[in-house]
Amino acid sequence: MLKNYYGRIIATTFFIIAFSVWNIIYYGLNGYRFNIFLDSSYTFILAIIVWWLGSYFDRSKLLYENLRKSEENIKKLLDETDYIFDNLDQVVFQTDKSGQITKLNQAWVNLTGYKVHECIGSQLTFFIYHEDEWIGNKMFSDLTDSKKATMRQELRLRKIEGGYVLVEMNCKVTYDSFGQLFSTVGTFTDITERKQSEQEILQLNENLAKRSEKLRVVSQLSAAIAHEVRNPLTSISGFIQLLNEQKQIDHEYIEIILKEIAKIELVIADLLTLSKPQTVTLKKYDLIQIIDYVLTLIKPMAQKHRIVIKFNKADTPIWVLAEENQLKLVFINIIKNAIEAINYEGVIEIVPSLACHDFISIYIKDNGPGIPEEIIKHIGQPFYSTKDKGTGLGLTTCFKIIEIHKGKIHITSQVKKGTTIELILPQYLQDE
Repeated sequence: MLKNYYGRIIATTFFIIAFSVWNIIYYGLNGYRFNIFLDSSYTFILAIIVWWLGSYFDRSKLLYENLRKSEENIKKLLDETDYIFDNLDQVVFQTDKSGQITKLNQAWVNLTGYKVHECIGSQLTFFIYHEDEWIGNKMFSDLTDSKKATMRQELRLRKIEGGYVLVEMNCKVTYDSFGQLFSTVGTFTDITERKQSEQEILQLNENLAKRSEKLRVVSQLSAAIAHEVRNPLTSISGFIQLLNEQKQIDHEYIEIILKEIAKIELVIADLLTLSKPQTVTLKKYDLIQIIDYVLTLIKPMAQKHRIVIKFNKADTPIWVLAEENQLKLVFINIIKNAIEAINYEGVIEIVPSLACHDFISIYIKDNGPGIPEEIIKHIGQPFYSTKDKGTGLGLTTCFKIIEIHKGKIHITSQVKKGTTIELILPQYLQDE
């Protein structure tokens, strides 16, 4: 406790000794008369000055000790802060108003491979991957124009050995009193593994969705096949039981049984067309000749229904790479469907179009009753048919064949005005 009064104790002791020696010399040896008022006043004032100087010394010493301890505490705190700063897994950075790096921690080395001391003073945008430079420019523009206080952005940083690392940047922005950018401080977090995990989860969900969709389609297809085959089998079973009970052959029953068997065979044949591997050999054919051949086959049916088929032929051959019989099957199915839709007296128009250099479009238009919109979206689905005796596999087969030929089918229709089916096929442009 006394150490806080060392200055005053020493000063007081020195004052007493010096004052005693002075009195002995001044009054004892020299014989000067003692003036109580003057000497007492002088002694009292001098004692106060000495005490104040000692007190000032004590306070200064105490202040110095406190300051020294504060410096030690600050240094210790800074050391601890630097230790924590350098051992963070996240990169912590600070930039000045021009975007130059003023502070970095050691995590930067692990993230990019660049040394910290080499990067201090460099522009932060220099370390942004070249394909993401526009992100850096946009960030700087946002900070200067919109005065954002915080910013979060995903971007890629360059690595010293080449390539990049995907990071998430979070930063706090400081502006001066004039609203100008003063500094930024923030973090970079490596999100490569997180993004990979997200991508894997998305891929897994997509695969599960595809698998679920496949199972749903298989389920629907199985139910449709069972329905299409069960009905004829029920009829066949019933008539066979009748024949067995009658103990004689009824030709009418036999004819019905054969028709039902033929229906089953038709369903199976269409299913085989859809399910067997489509390894076809495509050759060069003139599309005009294929359509002419189909029209020759379909002409008797059209005449029976008093339907006129107009074919707007091109002046020159239109070459395509195709499997001839499959392409003929597509045109037969579509034109036959148009005839059945019109039923009696009408017009079917076939118009090739070379509007696109690489593809040929063939429009098959009829003036039939048209197709409602709620039905169009189901066309092409297996076993979906609006016909009483249809299997619902004809147009499904057509879609499959055109897909194999790298083409597309578009259907547009207006109720009471007619339907247009557009077949799009790649055009063969050079001789092999």
